[in-house]
Amino acid sequence: MSFVIDLDAERREVQYPDGIPVKFGGEQFIFPAELPAAALDPILSDELDLVGLLGDVINSADGDAGIKEVVAALFRRPALPRKFLEAIRETYALLLDDQNEEFLKRKPSVPDYVRLTTGLARVYGVELGKFFRSADSSESDGATSSPTSPDSTESTPDGSGFVPDSPDSSASDD
Repeated sequence: MSFVIDLDAERREVQYPDGIPVKFGGEQFIFPAELPAAALDPILSDELDLVGLLGDVINSADGDAGIKEVVAALFRRPALPRKFLEAIRETYALLLDDQNEEFLKRKPSVPDYVRLTTGLARVYGVELGKFFRSADSSESDGATSSPTSPDSTESTPDGSGFVPDSPDSSASDD
């Protein structure tokens, strides 16, 4: 039996089958090769309500929000910065699992979390703006496409997951 979608097949987008190595505080930490959906739960929680915050900011400025509107929205939610940092820590605890305690011993700063989040988002291929885009922005008046063949996945070569090393990579095999 052939499958149109085979979630058990090797995932082509995984460039790091052993996890994503991250150097921090002189130590190496391994993040999952793919972003687990559960890792986004703390950030997208109803309690944190980031979507509500963004909606308030956009509504208060008729879609043209600036720093003034963001600051005003934050002052209406004085606990948000603390809750947001807690959600970030929870997210990294989920990603790092048994390495989290060692990671926290390195006392990551807010800029460390920003750089790490930005770097991981690039590797995972996640664009945070897509999470917060309004539902109607993805609607289309065009025709819906359909697969050309239910057996088209069988033509994928076995080595399709191979990604050659980048020539501008700073990694070395010392």
